[in-house]
Amino acid sequence: MQRHRIAIIGAVFACALIAAGSVRAQGWQPNKTVEFVVGSAPGGGNDKTARTLQRIWQTNKWLENATVVNKVGGGGAIAYNYVAQHAADAHYVAVVRKALLANHILGRSQINYTDMTVLAIVGDEAMALAVRADSPVKSVKDLVDRIKADPQSISVSVGSARGATPHFVYALVAKAAGVDPRKLKVITFGGAAESVTNLLGGHIDLLSGSVDNVIPHVQSGAMRVLGISSARRTAALPNVPTLKEQGYDVVQGGWIAVMAPRGLSETQIAYWESLLERTVNQPEWKRMLEADALEWEFIKSQAARDYLKKDYELSRSLLGELGMVK
Repeated sequence: MQRHRIAIIGAVFACALIAAGSVRAQGWQPNKTVEFVVGSAPGGGNDKTARTLQRIWQTNKWLENATVVNKVGGGGAIAYNYVAQHAADAHYVAVVRKALLANHILGRSQINYTDMTVLAIVGDEAMALAVRADSPVKSVKDLVDRIKADPQSISVSVGSARGATPHFVYALVAKAAGVDPRKLKVITFGGAAESVTNLLGGHIDLLSGSVDNVIPHVQSGAMRVLGISSARRTAALPNVPTLKEQGYDVVQGGWIAVMAPRGLSETQIAYWESLLERTVNQPEWKRMLEADALEWEFIKSQAARDYLKKDYELSRSLLGELGMVK
């Protein structure tokens, strides 16, 4: 009887150990410092994104041992390469923007989204088509009528580089109107600030760029926004209709993703998905998005990867139609 009781106790203890081991196996937790890598200098948009996420993690004691690391250069390529070198190590993550796709397609970088583990998409940046307040172009229809008659009649700034999201938005509107996007009068400047200055100064007719660049000038009465490229109206400009509302099926934004090296396990991905989902639902994150005129969005790992696959194919197609892919 005594031996039988001991056997039972031993069996129960063994089961408990197995169960405990199973629980540990099912979950993954960081066991060293997490490096949150940013491809821009401190103070920039991506840096602000990373530091806001980090601050929320620390405030809520969800992940206290994380540091933001700035790896500047190559349009983010240096940061992405650094993360990619740590295969299967979930202690390295990066803020990644849409330029990753075009840079790979155009041969500017060897790193593609397929070389990393897409953990989640955590936000989106809507684009605006804006004119001066005194412009004779009052609507997207007016714009389309002008470029259908003469694609060179409207000079547009698309920021600092062709083939990026602002260029895509204008090209897609032209395509929807049956206009060859290669015939458009597209101009680039050193950055968004120069584009704004040239529009307000009357040197160009139209600006295609992120919403946050035009908001102060809309509020001052110096600019008018013809349409927004997001799927729904933005809270920053609630009275401005989307391009889709105006009959142009153009939804094109600048997504913000968090990625890690290749080879992460399902439990590692699940950890980051859960942490990021909790984080983007925090008031501080939503306040940051609102302050920067960004859109709230959360797409988990597999769905985000599928989304990027479609976006990559669309980007390649558009860059080809723009004559930028050889």
